[in-house]
Amino acid sequence: MSSCFYCDRIQSADAAYTGRAAQYDLGSEAPRCAWHWRFICDCCGAAGHYMTRFFCPRAGQLFCGAAGSVEYRAAPFWDRHEAWFLRCPACGEEHASLDRAEFEGAHPWQMAPDARTERRWLSPEPYLQRYPPANVPTVRMETLSDADIDANWSRNADIWNATYDSQGDRTRKYFSDPVVFAFLGDVAGQDVLDAGCGAGYLARILAQRGARVVGVENARRFYELATAREASDALGIAYYHASISNMPFLADASFDAVVANFVLMDVLDYTTAVAEIARVLRPGGRFVFVITHTSTHGHWVAPAPDSPRREDRSGWLEDRYFVRDAGYSQWGALHPVLGFNRPFRDYIAACRAAGLALRDIEEPELSAQGRRELPPWDVREASRLAYNWVVRCEKAPATG
Repeated sequence: MSSCFYCDRIQSADAAYTGRAAQYDLGSEAPRCAWHWRFICDCCGAAGHYMTRFFCPRAGQLFCGAAGSVEYRAAPFWDRHEAWFLRCPACGEEHASLDRAEFEGAHPWQMAPDARTERRWLSPEPYLQRYPPANVPTVRMETLSDADIDANWSRNADIWNATYDSQGDRTRKYFSDPVVFAFLGDVAGQDVLDAGCGAGYLARILAQRGARVVGVENARRFYELATAREASDALGIAYYHASISNMPFLADASFDAVVANFVLMDVLDYTTAVAEIARVLRPGGRFVFVITHTSTHGHWVAPAPDSPRREDRSGWLEDRYFVRDAGYSQWGALHPVLGFNRPFRDYIAACRAAGLALRDIEEPELSAQGRRELPPWDVREASRLAYNWVVRCEKAPATG
């Protein structure tokens, strides 16, 4: 008989813990006992992982996180470092998620033996549905245009921009940007193009560092957000609504540096875009670009795929790496995002073909600032996987 996946983990941290036999999801990598299976919310009627459920002893009800505000914070117990706490909609007090509640002796089955006997709230599902596996929706590249990409990103622009502050988002602030700035070097008094500038956070940072900045953005809504910010807090940045694959409004050899920050993997004609960037660079000018490290066909895998804990994920599965195609990815609250899957070498080849010599490559780790400012669980997560590549290329200097 299989033992429970979670009971085994708890026993590894507390030898006195009495484990149980698995009864659910048998045959999987994470068979589970009744205590560590899925429970039904009294509020919405949905079943979910036991760590996503909260018990109110005063009301005698079990809630999911959607019933009230939830905080995730440090609360060491067994092999865990943090736990979730729900502000209860019934009594107004705070209740821990069932994993922490069991540790405290406040699990409903510990407090009410009849509920344990009746297996109250326990979901009748015998196993988790894992098949067919989710596939990334794909689209034929020959049917796409820059207008399609504009429409897709414009639809997401306000949602995306709401997650940014003046330093960008978590990934940019704590991973890639420190390397980008190091690769760009001193930009004071220089002409810099932000190719695919989005709402302009990086363009503004570069302008604040003394650069004369031009931003080009294909998504109209991002362009509108960038120009609105410039109108309210002018830094002298000139913005254009256009694809970076077609920039006739920019003169040859007019920039000392170009940066494409998480852009090329979302550009349809990336080879022409790189050629355009090379055209507008001055001899000796530098091109710094950032792309995601993983493909659109990669995803996290976990023995218990319904677990809310990131540390329960066993690793990242990269698939179909060498397939060149277009597809939609789902990130958080965003509408499906259109992007392109290409092996990393394609971008380096495009730079070489455009006369840009490779000078440096970095896979950024979490910065010192990130280690100071992010919560411990986020720091642990950040050490597991490379998020992006940062590449520095250079246009050949003038001769003679």
